[in-house]
Amino acid sequence: MHSNYRELLQCARESHERNRSPVGIERRHVQLARLYSYAFRLHAIGAFHAVRQAWHAVPTGNSESAAWRLRGLETLEDLANQSMEPVPDDFRAVMITFYRYHRGLERVLDSLDRELNTSASADLLSLAGEFRRFMEAITGECGIHVASDREAPELASFLVPNLGIRIVPLVYGDHHSWNLAYLAGQHRDVPTHRHHDGVEIHLGYPPTHGWTILGSSRARVDEGYAMPIPPRTAHGWVNGSGEEHHVPFIFGSLRHGGWGVFLDVEPQPRPLEELRVTDRDRGEFCQMVYLEREIERARRTGSNLRKTLIPFSVTHRNGSGGLELSLTRILPAGFDYPRDTFRILAVVRGEAVVAVEGIERSVREHDHFGIPAGMTARMRQVGPEPLVVLDALIKGFSTAVDSTGSRR
Repeated sequence: MHSNYRELLQCARESHERNRSPVGIERRHVQLARLYSYAFRLHAIGAFHAVRQAWHAVPTGNSESAAWRLRGLETLEDLANQSMEPVPDDFRAVMITFYRYHRGLERVLDSLDRELNTSASADLLSLAGEFRRFMEAITGECGIHVASDREAPELASFLVPNLGIRIVPLVYGDHHSWNLAYLAGQHRDVPTHRHHDGVEIHLGYPPTHGWTILGSSRARVDEGYAMPIPPRTAHGWVNGSGEEHHVPFIFGSLRHGGWGVFLDVEPQPRPLEELRVTDRDRGEFCQMVYLEREIERARRTGSNLRKTLIPFSVTHRNGSGGLELSLTRILPAGFDYPRDTFRILAVVRGEAVVAVEGIERSVREHDHFGIPAGMTARMRQVGPEPLVVLDALIKGFSTAVDSTGSRR
């Protein structure tokens, strides 16, 4: 455990020893509890889900090992269910949310160890080691959890029903997430599908060669892009390179409980030849962004720069909320992000030190992390490479009216 995690755990235990008294829980503890809880939350369709499936598939040795397994599997399901609940912004984040996560982890690891003691299994030993590694990537750090899109661990990912593609969750907020579609083996395309209440932004980084699909059209794409996708809109990707390809994407909906639900998927198979060929700057694709051009333009800028690439209004429909994608060029002097709803950040160029409520951690290209709602965050460039960062929020239209009578 990191010293921050150990301090927070001691605070939670003392609270329970005093019949769940909030006395002694300080603002620092609440902020730490929120950071750690959001880090655990990504494993709802990560390790909590994948390890449960893999554990269930390992042959049991005897009745005693089966009993310990049942205890562990039920706890993993409870942990995944807990990740659907909101993370509080007061003492309950320490006393309830964080502490339940920790007690659940203890129970799972204890169940794995006890089953191994009664029925030795190489598969189970490997499974236990991987689960511990995923959890210690959270408990062993300062509270700012960083996920990289350079890898796609099988025991921390999710196979999307009806599509057959593997999704790696990187960061989960309150109602949106940043993920990686890992296109390898036989599944090197994203089959055409749509979401009823979910909105998306697909991100393509070089090298990228193929067709992107939106609605009833297809466009040839041979350079970096960001493509917004409203609800109930068919979309997909046909890989024309013949090589493995990975598509980072942002997913969310204000109509879903807690976070983006990948079960909101309806396959929309259609032969590529039936789709209308459209220029990527026209028709359905007119809101697409030349992402790599924007990143390079920002990289060459000699001052702090902030730019909205895709406003939330592009994907917002009937209360779904809309994803807003922005880009920031940050100098060594640093940049302060505004306090807002949960913000997900991805470093696309350079290296940085990020400070969330005074807690610092180094991050670099390919790293992703989240800033919970209302928390202060500051980033500054370190090293010679210019620092460029993408970030995403999910927002909805407010019905409030200001003093001029205009809708805000």
